[in-house]
Amino acid sequence: MRIVLFAFVGFLSCSSPRAKEQTASVEVPVSDSALYYFERIDSGVATSEELELAKKHFISEDSIVLSDPKRLMQAGLVLMSGGEDYLYGVNYLITLTKKYPQHAYAPEALMQLALFFENRFNDKQRSRNYLRALMDRYPKHELAAQAEALLLLSSDEELNTIQNWLNK
Repeated sequence: MRIVLFAFVGFLSCSSPRAKEQTASVEVPVSDSALYYFERIDSGVATSEELELAKKHFISEDSIVLSDPKRLMQAGLVLMSGGEDYLYGVNYLITLTKKYPQHAYAPEALMQLALFFENRFNDKQRSRNYLRALMDRYPKHELAAQAEALLLLSSDEELNTIQNWLNK
């Protein structure tokens, strides 16, 4: 009986480090998870149906999203593409610009926010604020010149001039 008990305890002690090694392994994306959809987006094969399904995962698994600027950008754009969850997407892009201001995606996030508010809500003031922030924070970035051009086009004086010219 003691031998059996000793063998059983020995077996358990030998197998427990192996169990610890298995739990320390890298996360493997499971289909229908945020990581799965990020891989589909990265590989360029995500369908519009998959992007719709991804939205709920990007919200429920936001710790994965918030840990990486690229994921913040991807999830933000997917969520802003339509539907009721656009505020999560807006929040992700704002978080990107604040948490990772030196990342290459930060100026693009500001431009996307400006375009989103202009096109979706016709909120010209908020759009201008994001364009000005882009120009102020990243004056040498290629998008700063585009932001300046958009600001000039969106000014009321410029629009009135264009409308008057078109009406004549």
